[in-house]
Amino acid sequence: MRIVTVLGFLTALFIFGYWSTVYLGLFMVPELVPGYRSWFMAFPVADTWIGLWATLMAVAAIRGKDVARRYALLAGSGLVFLGLYAMTYGILTGLIYRQSIDEYIEIGIKIYCIGVGCYLSYWGLRR
Repeated sequence: MRIVTVLGFLTALFIFGYWSTVYLGLFMVPELVPGYRSWFMAFPVADTWIGLWATLMAVAAIRGKDVARRYALLAGSGLVFLGLYAMTYGILTGLIYRQSIDEYIEIGIKIYCIGVGCYLSYWGLRR
């Protein structure tokens, strides 16, 4: 349960930190391809959903509650969806192939979402 607790709080912290940098203007969102900025700015609602379940999962895991597994499925499947969707978008638009620090960060986020999402989904399904 310790790994799940850490991943839950870390995921929520990453989401909050990431969007804080965007809204504070520390991470600029340029119009890389037509419609990119609008597509990008549609994510805070979905990310908040994932962050909520990740936090609830971590708290339930700390308390030793079995409901943490259900929360893990919600947070994990949301992360996998987010990672696969963003990766597919990056491939289709060619953005994933850009050689820039911003794109490397985005690739890292995609890997985190898919990897942690798969782990949490697996953990949530395990008995």
